[in-house]
Amino acid sequence: MVLYGTMRQVKFYIDDERYEQLRRLAEERGLTVPALVRSLVLRALSGEERELEEVVGRLEERVAQLTREVGRLGVELALLAKRVEKLERERRGGA
Repeated sequence: MVLYGTMRQVKFYIDDERYEQLRRLAEERGLTVPALVRSLVLRALSGEERELEEVVGRLEERVAQLTREVGRLGVELALLAKRVEKLERERRGGA
């Protein structure tokens, strides 16, 4: 059990549409709306969100790198296929 020091209540207003989004998300996670909001705020304050953004950034960078590599390999494969076709034509013509 985690014991906290003095706790403060935070209140704020949001429009009905956003509240409904929060309610559905909380329901999906088996939480109440206040529990969900609290967990989101604590996660944002803990820096976990920034760490996640950094990981996502590195993954996006890697995907871009792999995409370039796949493109390069596609070009090389096309050139190789043309070379094989040429060699097969020469072989059939010379046999």
